[in-house]
Amino acid sequence: MLGKENLTQKIIRFCNDLPDCCTSFLLETGTEMANSTRLAYARELDWFFDYLINYNPDFAETAKRKITIDQIRGITSQDISRYLTIYKGQGKAERTLARKRAALSRFFTYLTANRQIEFNPVAAAVRVKIHQSDEVLHLDMAEQVRFLDAIDAGTGMTAKQLKQHDKYRLRDVALVTLLLDTGMRVSELHGIDIADFDFEECSVIITRKGGNMQTIYFSDETKDVLLDYLNERKAKDPHIKPETAFFTTNKGERLSIRSIEVLIKKYALASIPGKGRKLSPHKMRSSFAMEFYAAEKDILALQRKLGHKNITATNIYAKATDKKMKETRSVLAEQRKKQRKDKT
Repeated sequence: MLGKENLTQKIIRFCNDLPDCCTSFLLETGTEMANSTRLAYARELDWFFDYLINYNPDFAETAKRKITIDQIRGITSQDISRYLTIYKGQGKAERTLARKRAALSRFFTYLTANRQIEFNPVAAAVRVKIHQSDEVLHLDMAEQVRFLDAIDAGTGMTAKQLKQHDKYRLRDVALVTLLLDTGMRVSELHGIDIADFDFEECSVIITRKGGNMQTIYFSDETKDVLLDYLNERKAKDPHIKPETAFFTTNKGERLSIRSIEVLIKKYALASIPGKGRKLSPHKMRSSFAMEFYAAEKDILALQRKLGHKNITATNIYAKATDKKMKETRSVLAEQRKKQRKDKT
């Protein structure tokens, strides 16, 4: 029985169907691009060339693999704009459109830099404006505690889910606690091996977005739940190897990013009514960021903990937290008034 495809195998499968210049872009761009990003770009290019074959007469009846660099040189800014407009008409979110545009821009920039085409048609194409909100969806500390308690106890789960709950309880508690305690990305958590942990130092080495390695630290509480899970695995397999994935399925396979997303959604729906349907692994990262900044007021420390290269990304959390602080400036005064009123 064949195992599941890893990211590299998936990228190669896309390359087998895409024009030759896509292969060089996806596989020969050095280590600065994470494999998850390469795969996302591969999907975007696959959709884009499907669009050209269906809507551009110059590409009609041409197999994607047979598209030549001469045909690609003929792609115009108008082609890019129409492509994005079609997706906008389908109700796609602004961020989705922005990702599509960014992927195409990266591809055509690569071709331009390597002198395969003369100009980047995305440069003059329609731009995607993302409307930023001051609000950041996250779990406050009370909700985080409720969320973790629900995972531990199986609160709110269906009878069918509860039958399997004990198999995954320690793993899932450890996984979510680590996300909430460090703010790491789901892709970073996905790549952690047992050997990456130093439990004496309460630290773990992760591969950041872009391929850089960084040591991040976690609390004693998180250390305890991580060791509970690891000891459970060692009891089942005393010969477990250090290079083995830390978070795995029951079969010992590395837990996929999609599986992590599904388990977060399952527990969120069970424990946080209303807000739960909007929660994702990235919202665990947002929850860490909001609570850390509210407690420490250190934007530079938060930037380092989140692994942001640009502090503008970190400022989103600071701005949202500061707005919340302003909105709640009278909370204690209102509580005092209520107490006085109750006494009278």
